[in-house]
Amino acid sequence: MGLTRNSHEPERRSGIDRRTRTTSPLSSRSLFGSRRRVRRKEDREIHYYVDRYDLTSVLAFLCTLLLSVADTFLTLLLVDAGASELNPVMDFYLKAGPIPFLMAKHLLTSSCLILFLVHKNYQLLSGRITPWNILVVVPFLYALLVAYELGLVLSPV
Repeated sequence: MGLTRNSHEPERRSGIDRRTRTTSPLSSRSLFGSRRRVRRKEDREIHYYVDRYDLTSVLAFLCTLLLSVADTFLTLLLVDAGASELNPVMDFYLKAGPIPFLMAKHLLTSSCLILFLVHKNYQLLSGRITPWNILVVVPFLYALLVAYELGLVLSPV
């Protein structure tokens, strides 16, 4: 055994790097793990996952889902009042009916949010942006959209 860098105590590590294997999504560590953020500098430079998510990420995720529900119902109200859907993908599902529209909207929204949450530490554009940055901005954009739609619904025509 060698000596540690900062003391004269013997090195207690086994020499096996646990970071070479990823945590299985079916393991108890993925539900009750303690990894919330990266600890080592070299790990910040690579794509890494966490076992638990910070409060900001979870709140952004939940707020976006709630605002998406509000957007869905306001869109249905506006379309009933004569407005049209500008998003061609959502317009396709809207023409199929309110239930396909609702299902498609929430399946697409929740799928994207889950991808952003799971890959929140992935480095994009040479590390200038991460999916976490997008995840925390989206609720504000949805809030603007919902406020705009509320203004349209409540305005006398």
